[in-house]
Amino acid sequence: MMFQIKEGDSIILASESARRVDILRTLGVSFAIIPPDIDETRKKDEPPKEYVLRVSHEKAHKVGSHFPDKWVIAADTVVVYKNRILGKPRNEQEAFNMLKTLSGKWHKVITGFCVLNLSKKIAYRDAVETKVFVRDLHDEEIKRYIKTSEPLDKAGSYAVQGRGGYMVKEIKGSYTNVVGLPICEIAEALLSLGILA
Repeated sequence: MMFQIKEGDSIILASESARRVDILRTLGVSFAIIPPDIDETRKKDEPPKEYVLRVSHEKAHKVGSHFPDKWVIAADTVVVYKNRILGKPRNEQEAFNMLKTLSGKWHKVITGFCVLNLSKKIAYRDAVETKVFVRDLHDEEIKRYIKTSEPLDKAGSYAVQGRGGYMVKEIKGSYTNVVGLPICEIAEALLSLGILA
């Protein structure tokens, strides 16, 4: 076991993302999984970084309000191109358009996360940014990739940890951030708060 949770403390991951669950498990600690139910609508003119910080805090608070003595970890990830958030595509055409936009260019992946304990009145919030370069993509290979259905429930229409990994030529920053949970920064937060030893 790499880390231990301080005696008397326990962790909840406020997420239903299998990717976030797998990444957090790499710390070797036990945690409960409770998905939050919140409205994730972006406010008008809300910058991407402020958006993910707000949504991750709202996710943590929603779950934490039911378990005020526990440490709740929540995160929200967006793909950003020229300050425009590329969310999950609504259909195959939108997925094609997104991948065509990202082809041969750099974009950013920003994850906001929150580590919250309401009874201790602690809310540790941070945002991590990673730059990603997608190689030049031909129309036919974009269409073949979309036919796998993988892009249809992914922000930005690709999964770096899945079949879409072949498209990503270069990453500057945290790889796990692109997947959905910046584990280095999460570990640093948990250690600094004294939750892990």
